[in-house]
Amino acid sequence: MSAISGPEDGPVAVTGASGFIGSEVVTNLVAHGYNVRACVRDASREDKVSYLLELNDQGSGSVELYSCDLAKANDGSYDEAFAGCSAVFHVAANIGTDKSYGKNTPRDVYQGLLDATGGVLESCRKAGTVKRLIYTSSTAAVFGPREKGHYNTWRYENHVFTEDDWAGGSYETLEERHIITDDNGEEQHTWNIETQAYDKGKLDTEKMAYEYGAQHGIDVITVCPCHVLGPLKGKVHHVLWQRRLGLMLGGTTDFPPEGFSWNIIDTRDIAETQRLAATSDVAQNGSRYLMVAADESGEPTTDMVIDMLRELFPDIDIAGGYYPPRASHRLYAKCTKAIEELGLKPHDIKDTLRVTGETLIKHGCIEPEYKK
Repeated sequence: MSAISGPEDGPVAVTGASGFIGSEVVTNLVAHGYNVRACVRDASREDKVSYLLELNDQGSGSVELYSCDLAKANDGSYDEAFAGCSAVFHVAANIGTDKSYGKNTPRDVYQGLLDATGGVLESCRKAGTVKRLIYTSSTAAVFGPREKGHYNTWRYENHVFTEDDWAGGSYETLEERHIITDDNGEEQHTWNIETQAYDKGKLDTEKMAYEYGAQHGIDVITVCPCHVLGPLKGKVHHVLWQRRLGLMLGGTTDFPPEGFSWNIIDTRDIAETQRLAATSDVAQNGSRYLMVAADESGEPTTDMVIDMLRELFPDIDIAGGYYPPRASHRLYAKCTKAIEELGLKPHDIKDTLRVTGETLIKHGCIEPEYKK
């Protein structure tokens, strides 16, 4: 299947359109003239759709809301939204960040990735017009497990991860790769749904989607984000890594004493990469793009993040008295492939940290801890 040529090929659909990444994908597409069918779980949730509807006054494209339940994807919940679309940007994932919808079991998480994406792909096939599906996977399907007891290190010490890595090993040897020794000295096999629901779900979904694409003539291209920051569009986006940044701006943190190794990507860069991938003549079914740091500045340890935040927000008591020692290991991975193949021009790390902090404050997600 060929790339789409642009907005003139017809509408596009975005699943998970109200989420942190999904809403930025919609924003990028509208700004470039696309007519976007924004698929959300509940289009009546004003707190999760108002910022999408406002885009109709901000770009040359347009937004139309569709209520589509990811849990019912296999029942055709996306059929209507995808009809006549040239491309689908599948960002939705049921990982439990919205507590108003209840708590997920590991099985729920796994099925919300693998099984639901199968339903999304089937709706693409039934549409008969979808040329490409851009799937938001995760570096959870790339990095693999950390060494037991070492929060900052992976078994590949100082390994530079690329798109060729699959959960820390080859796809065929993952069972062996994920054997650990517990505190009692007993071997535990952890490559299963109960212990690795998200990691295994993302990896299995990528592989399944590529096979489905090859069979049915739909290019499936994946992007794998790591620690995603960038502009929040509302309080509902005060989750995950942006929440942890907010804690530091609020004068505290929930990091362990030894800190944490970051690898930061801007949500605006993820959105740009997805749009570029849809129109790329280089990308094809099975193409995979790491959405990670552009250079070493985006691979900071926690003390480095604190130093940058102190420079950007000099009036705020960043992280209170918390300041971990410099970690001996970094999380090395760069989005070189997206830069070279797709022409991505990533945001500077300090701009990403600045706009994340500013929008956390703007939307009332946090109360900054100003210096006395």
